Amino acid sequence: MRTQLLGQSAALAVLITGVAAALPAPVQAATCTFTSNLELGTESEAVRCLQKYLNGAGFTISSSGVGSPGKETNQYQTKTQAAVMKWQAANGITPATGTFGPVSRAKYIVLTSGTPATPATPATPATPTTPAVPATPATPATPATPAQPAQSSEERSARNAILDARDEYEDAMDEYDDAKADGDSLGKSKNYLTEADDALEEALYAFVDEDYDEALDQAEEALDLIDDALDELGGGSGSGDDEEDAEEAIEEAEAAIEDAWEEVEEADDDGEDVDEAEDLLEEAEDLLEEAEDALDDEDYDEVMDLVDEINDLVDEALDEI
Repeated sequence: MRTQLLGQSAALAVLITGVAAALPAPVQAATCTFTSNLELGTESEAVRCLQKYLNGAGFTISSSGVGSPGKETNQYQTKTQAAVMKWQAANGITPATGTFGPVSRAKYIVLTSGTPATPATPATPATPTTPAVPATPATPATPATPAQPAQSSEERSARNAILDARDEYEDAMDEYDDAKADGDSLGKSKNYLTEADDALEEALYAFVDEDYDEALDQAEEALDLIDDALDELGGGSGSGDDEEDAEEAIEEAEAAIEDAWEEVEEADDDGEDVDEAEDLLEEAEDLLEEAEDALDDEDYDEVMDLVDEINDLVDEALDEI
């Protein structure tokens, strides 16, 4: 578990740090679509595409014969594995296992995304005039520093959320290792951490695609899953405070419903059709009563599940107007 999850986390950290700065210049247009892990023994056309990419990027599968440029195959054998290991090491992916998994796929997207800028056409030099008196050579102007592109608030929020999720994930992995070493109960923490790792990877993919809303959603999902994992280990923000968290969640859900009703009423005054929105908010109010009952029964997990449903219904109601 430590090798798989923390290994991926370290590699994701390298990629995310790269995203936090400027994206690297692409080496070639993305021509491959990888939807699953490629490893020793895999046979698919994705392997052939990967071999072509590696051969073209300078990580030659073989100098001649099977796997050489122009003779790529659909079989992932030891020569392909060795080339992938070299590519991983060159691109900061650790450990370089030779398996082309989620982190390698994300790095591939980073390396092959974007379009190189077209060089500007040099200006035609003006025809010099002969001065009456020799002119003193002008001091060359200092080249202006290229302006950095403005960063949108959506991009900044997504980047910060990804970095926060990465840090929380690494801390959670330390908690997991400590609990495992001490023989403590691990519960479902392993599953939650695996799902958090997947969500963090999806956040990175979305960020590279400049879908910052999706990147933010996935990063927040990763944080929620990490919190669930820590709860299972007895070290989450909700341990010992489950009742307080549930009460706060109900209060926030109630406020969200009230705000939504105000917007629905305004839309109704403007002559809009609000029937569907009203039905959804009434359903949300019913679930709020169920959440309050679950709170009385000290079923805090049920409270949080119901609050999630309430928030979804409120969002749907607002979409209707």
